[in-house]
Amino acid sequence: MKRFVTTIMFALTAIVFMGGQLRAQFVTTFAKNATPGQQNGIYYSLPQTMLRLDFVIDEIQMEKGPLSEYASTYMDMADIVEYETTEYKLVDVKLTSVASPDPNALFFVSLSTGRGGNKIQFDVMPNGIIRSVGIGAAAEQEKPVARTEKPVCCNEKTEPNYGFISLLSAGKSNAQLAKEVAEKIEEIRKEKFYLVRGDVAMAYDPVTFNTMYQRLDEMEKEYTSLLTGKRVAKRMVKQVYVIPNKEVTTQTVAKFSESDGLTVGTSGTGSAITVQTLSLNTTEAINAPSQSAVESMSYENKLFYRIPETAQVKVACGKKTILEDRVTVSQLGSLLMAPLTNTNLVFDIETGQIVNLQMQ
Repeated sequence: MKRFVTTIMFALTAIVFMGGQLRAQFVTTFAKNATPGQQNGIYYSLPQTMLRLDFVIDEIQMEKGPLSEYASTYMDMADIVEYETTEYKLVDVKLTSVASPDPNALFFVSLSTGRGGNKIQFDVMPNGIIRSVGIGAAAEQEKPVARTEKPVCCNEKTEPNYGFISLLSAGKSNAQLAKEVAEKIEEIRKEKFYLVRGDVAMAYDPVTFNTMYQRLDEMEKEYTSLLTGKRVAKRMVKQVYVIPNKEVTTQTVAKFSESDGLTVGTSGTGSAITVQTLSLNTTEAINAPSQSAVESMSYENKLFYRIPETAQVKVACGKKTILEDRVTVSQLGSLLMAPLTNTNLVFDIETGQIVNLQMQ
């Protein structure tokens, strides 16, 4: 009886061994450990999360009025542009996550099919990020739809700048022209007052009233700018990218000042713009291999995937917090291995997580 059981066990072992020989065999290694010139294989990468910061900034050009030296004399105005300059104002910042290949999660899969073995079907994006892989005859696999980034849009348009209005009274001194401008401003203000009081019969209709008042207001601003100068604002968006990592939780990504605007990097002037990425330890309980183990060992019939981490992201300008949000950050999570035996796997191209598994 004992001899019979031993014979059965030996036969089962042989069948399993032969079955393994018939299946597709492959070995996954970290990219730097791949043998140079290896042809029978494929590279694939898991994604890492980049944070794209869209800084909304107003660029304000200060233009000195041609009669600014007489502004306080005739109009008692304090807010006068005394010299040409440009000022910047940080209005808002928007956060978007963008996936890119992770150099610390780039692997080479060496393929070796035995006699009668099934084919391994890989689907890799042009940038190397893996989308799906399967073993067997089933070629159709559900693929996730790539997420498109929403463009940052500024609702406010650039203020048109038509320059200063022409002074029709030629051959006069600036002092005389300034007096005429001040009188014209006073005249326009009276017209606005009469309009509001209801002395203009044709302005009873609300649409007509609004049109007339708006035109008078524009004329007042045009004449006033001859004395006070102009502030022409242009809204722009500047992008800064940052890659969170586990070792450095706070990174200085730019500098901002009201005189120079936004400068990417650390060499500019003004307040430092920092990005702090703190892991919320949602994957802390997973017993994942270390990065050194991932890079130094080879794994047979297994592929790497990710469980992404959730992080608290805080963006600050100097000591002032200007944005705070929670974001899924792939590279802060755990690298794990999935056995691939008659299995179809579909990956999330944003995180590297397995989102669909089909067993044959």
